[in-house]
Amino acid sequence: MTTRSDFSNDEWAALVYLPRWVVAAASASQLDRPNRTKVEVEAGLIASAQGRDSGNAFVAEVGADTLRVFDDPGAVSAIEFADTESGIQTVLAQVEVVNRVLAERAAIPDAMAYRRWLLAITDVVIAAARSNDFLGFGGQLITESEQRFRDRLALVFQR
Repeated sequence: MTTRSDFSNDEWAALVYLPRWVVAAASASQLDRPNRTKVEVEAGLIASAQGRDSGNAFVAEVGADTLRVFDDPGAVSAIEFADTESGIQTVLAQVEVVNRVLAERAAIPDAMAYRRWLLAITDVVIAAARSNDFLGFGGQLITESEQRFRDRLALVFQR
């Protein structure tokens, strides 16, 4: 079983912060009104919290520490989303780093559970608010740009 003691402090911090950054990137993948972004981030918080009840002790341990990150205003400001694509690229680069760390230090079932958790968080965020609707009618639940982010995230995990 994988635990915090299997990682350096920097590696653990990357594991803990990554779910919050993935929430930010998934939300940023589709430009929406501020109230919709808030709904997406709140949904991401709830999905991250569910990691504690994932049935995987490693994900539960990371998830418990991740919840503290949502209260840290500096957690997302470390990544700039003024240029959406640049922010998403930065997050995906962090995903690559964490994916390598998982491959080197985590038991395979734990690494797979962590990756599934991040994809589940992404699915919740991108489906949390409709885009391009008019007064609540029409629009898309998941836009092409949101699906593209999710696909890119999944692709990084396959490397």
